[in-house]
Amino acid sequence: MNRNPRMFKFQPNPRARNRFQDEADLRSLRSFKTDFSNYLASDTNFLNVAEIMTSYAYGESNNANEKEIQCDLLTENGGIEIDPTRLSYRERIRWHLQQFCYKTSSHGIPMLGQAPNSLYRAVWVFLLLICAIQFINQAVAVIQKYQKMDKITDIQLKFDTAPFPAITLCNLNPYKDSLIRSHDSISKILGVFKSVMKKAGDSSTEVVETEYDMDGITIHARRKKRGAGEKGTFEPANSACECDEEDGSNECEERSTEKPSTDNNMCICAFDRQTNDAWPCHRREQWSNTTCQTCDDHYLCSKKAKKGTKRSEIKKEPCICESKGLFCIKHEHSAMVLNLWEYFGDTEEFAEISKEEREALGFGNMTDEVAIVTKAKENIIFAMSALSEEQRILMSQAKHNLIHKCSFNGKPCDIDKDFELVADPTFGNCFIFNHDREIFKSSVRAGPQYGLRVMLFVNASDYLPTSEAVGIRLTIHDKEDFPFPDTFGYSAPTGYISSFGMRMKKMSRLPAPYGDCVEDGATSNYIYKGYAYSTEGCYRTCFQELIIDRCGCSDPRFPSIGGVQPCQVFNKNHRECLEKHTHQIGEIHGSFKCRCQQPCNQTIYTTSYSEAIWPSQALNISLGHCEKEAEECNEEYKENAAMLEVFYEALNFEVLSESEAYGIVKMMADFGGHLGLWSGVSVMTCCEFVCLAIELFFMAITHHVNQQRIRRRENAANDF
Repeated sequence: MNRNPRMFKFQPNPRARNRFQDEADLRSLRSFKTDFSNYLASDTNFLNVAEIMTSYAYGESNNANEKEIQCDLLTENGGIEIDPTRLSYRERIRWHLQQFCYKTSSHGIPMLGQAPNSLYRAVWVFLLLICAIQFINQAVAVIQKYQKMDKITDIQLKFDTAPFPAITLCNLNPYKDSLIRSHDSISKILGVFKSVMKKAGDSSTEVVETEYDMDGITIHARRKKRGAGEKGTFEPANSACECDEEDGSNECEERSTEKPSTDNNMCICAFDRQTNDAWPCHRREQWSNTTCQTCDDHYLCSKKAKKGTKRSEIKKEPCICESKGLFCIKHEHSAMVLNLWEYFGDTEEFAEISKEEREALGFGNMTDEVAIVTKAKENIIFAMSALSEEQRILMSQAKHNLIHKCSFNGKPCDIDKDFELVADPTFGNCFIFNHDREIFKSSVRAGPQYGLRVMLFVNASDYLPTSEAVGIRLTIHDKEDFPFPDTFGYSAPTGYISSFGMRMKKMSRLPAPYGDCVEDGATSNYIYKGYAYSTEGCYRTCFQELIIDRCGCSDPRFPSIGGVQPCQVFNKNHRECLEKHTHQIGEIHGSFKCRCQQPCNQTIYTTSYSEAIWPSQALNISLGHCEKEAEECNEEYKENAAMLEVFYEALNFEVLSESEAYGIVKMMADFGGHLGLWSGVSVMTCCEFVCLAIELFFMAITHHVNQQRIRRRENAANDF
């Protein structure tokens, strides 16, 4: 092959820029330490080639199709591409950084690499720093805004079919009086309760001077003044008394609940059953049977009629008068005289109780009747907790005894299937309507005719003396929730039809970090097993854990944990410990606090209440199991029965849902906006920086691996 000398001859192009004419380019060229002689042909004069490369930018035969020989000279800079694999490690790093400055899509950085002088480069460095500071400032503000975790509450009114809630019905009287007295502990509690109430009643009376006119003579006497009320009819009654004859009145003070030990401390009193007043009282020998000419509607009589009384109004009536004949009561001489200690009940008929047991009941020196009743109810709950659940259920009212009639959506209910029994420590047997979570029930329309209508019979004649009111306890709640009738219930009286109009609200809360709620059901230590988590249940769980830890027994008002036995009613240490920590947990500055969050998903029912007298006189039908005449049945149900209506006021419901006000998407959008505003950086630009870092890392690893191989080869050669 003939080599034409002209093929190595380059024609200088005056318009072509010689990049190595700049001092910076010359310094860059000098920095390359690569020996090009290793890569050139042996017969090539590389010094001549380097001189030609310095003088000319491009050869005229470069990539020209019309040339006879297609050939490129070896080019290593000066506008001609460099093979980075032929460079040393440091030169290769520098080359990559330079190339990145030229090619990156980030604004400002390419201006540094293309700066013609130091002043130009310093100006761009200053601008880049200002933009970087502004970006950092805005980025910090964006992150702080995101870290606030603000949320928005959205309220929607949905016109859709709302599910009908579960309805829990309880009698205000937890246990039957006729059955519960057979229990020894209950008998002791009721005995102490009656005696404490009597003492409280005595302490609340005051002795006042009373004047009354008998046969034209004004009598000044002392009598006990009790609660206000209309006076009924008087009758003679035997009572134990304490007589004070020093004041000359011969009047005695009754002890109606005490049985007289002898005839000497027995007296006869004028007793009013309506007000339970027994006054005046005199010794039995001071009373005598006689006849009176006039008697009023209250059975107060006079031996002689007043002046001006017509003969037709004078009627001889059998009566009993005290010795002076100034106070007479109408009384059939052959009739038995009432014994007050039997009427009020003698404390000796209750089971005997020791002093320590009496102290454990916690009545102390109570004189407030309301507080005494509250304490007695608590004692009954403690006493009943010692019995099994089956025994407690048998002592409370049965399902068909309480629920007589029922309809839902205008159709009859199946009382056996539609109502489920749940034993409550406070109210005894309660019954839940719509308890089955697999069956969806809803009202066809709004209004009482398309809700739940139920008639209940409470049997007030079998109420405990601690039951203050007669009626029904109703609780409206979600199927998943425990009813808590003692906390969230409503009381409905007998003799009325009680209407409960309700509206439903669904709440959806955000969990952490935006909110503080419990997700997906109950916590692991929740004591109401089988029911969804609620704040009330959480507080009771927390309190029960505290009592078990501090007292060694559980509060019988709540389910126990781990089979721990409930605190005993007559154990003084248990009762004092329980009472102490009950007050402690309620103190604002107490050492023990329960932290209970709201559930993330919750259904709330708001209720409006109205009532009307029931049954009406026109309702002349036999209600329930009454087999008497219609009028008699109406009277019986006014005293012992209640009618309830539970319905939706409107077929719509509110949905309150929380959403994040400034989420990760909005934060990234603002972050990217500021990044693009102050530096022109996008996601792709970030990828460029990532790729640069990966390349540099790979180059460093490759360099160190090659160095290790070379050292091993040199060591192996030296050893050989």
